Amino acid sequence: MARVTLMDVARHCGVSRATVSLVLNDSPLVAEKTRDRVRQAMTELGYVYNRAAASLRTQHSDAIGVVLTNITTPYFAEFAAGLQDTLTSSGTVPLLAVSGEDRELQSRLVRSLVERNVDGIVLVPAHGTKPSELPDLLGTPLVLMARRLNGLDVDYVGAQNRDGGYAAAEHLYSHGCRRIAFVGGFADSSAREERAGGVAEFLNDYGLSLDSDHSVVCEPARPQAREAALQLLTKDPEVDGIVCFSDVVAFGVLDAIADIGRKVGSDVRVIGFDDVHDAGLNRPSLSSVAVPARETGRRAAQLVLERAAGSAEPTVREEFPTKLEPRETCGCSRPQSLP
Repeated sequence: MARVTLMDVARHCGVSRATVSLVLNDSPLVAEKTRDRVRQAMTELGYVYNRAAASLRTQHSDAIGVVLTNITTPYFAEFAAGLQDTLTSSGTVPLLAVSGEDRELQSRLVRSLVERNVDGIVLVPAHGTKPSELPDLLGTPLVLMARRLNGLDVDYVGAQNRDGGYAAAEHLYSHGCRRIAFVGGFADSSAREERAGGVAEFLNDYGLSLDSDHSVVCEPARPQAREAALQLLTKDPEVDGIVCFSDVVAFGVLDAIADIGRKVGSDVRVIGFDDVHDAGLNRPSLSSVAVPARETGRRAAQLVLERAAGSAEPTVREEFPTKLEPRETCGCSRPQSLP
């Protein structure tokens, strides 16, 4: 069946096409009875608004492209939820894509979004991404989230990762840990560099160090983290504190500690990063550095909408504060509010 047009609705009602268009735009210039008649005709005829045609006329799609590296982990799911909160409340549709850390796929996805005339793009860059690998955006506003790209002058929203790493190491030190390691994350990840950098900064301040043997790189996934932690703890059984790149990594580290028969929270104290929902529900409850992922997503959406509307303000670099949530895996007691 042919698509119902505004002209079809106008003929059905005995009004002009311009009148139907005014009704679509909620114009007060059309009498209430006429508006009701036009809307009833739209329903009867099965009229569907042609947003693609409107986009050609207005040069706005009312859609924002969102490219994440992962949506299966709670951390990235919170990002996506925060983005959608702000975008949908403004009448904008998020077009979500997932790169899976594949830079070539990421490039194709970004190019496809630009070709679809999205009003802006929010991107969590795949690991190893270089600015030169991104396709020509043709003026489409770009906001980076969670990971920086050195040499690219665009808005960025993330967390105060270095402060979080520093606080985690400081807390382990207060429990008596003196052989502290950092586990997880890709070597070229800006988030890993910042989080591990915070740990190293604290250790340096107290006459200790985070040497290469105690800064373990691995994919931020539970099985890989388990294997990496097993190698670390086998090579150096004296490690008594571990700061993890993420909570997903921390769960793998807890698996490794159980595998070798050591006790979490006393033999080895562990702190994760992100404070996903399951961190507090885990048994033992996982100590973690809380990152406001949903709030970060909301702010990224707000920024890209402002750029799409023509904002020429200076480039924004915004980092939200982190907060350490001590629980059982670092040796603290389980919070009473947890089930």
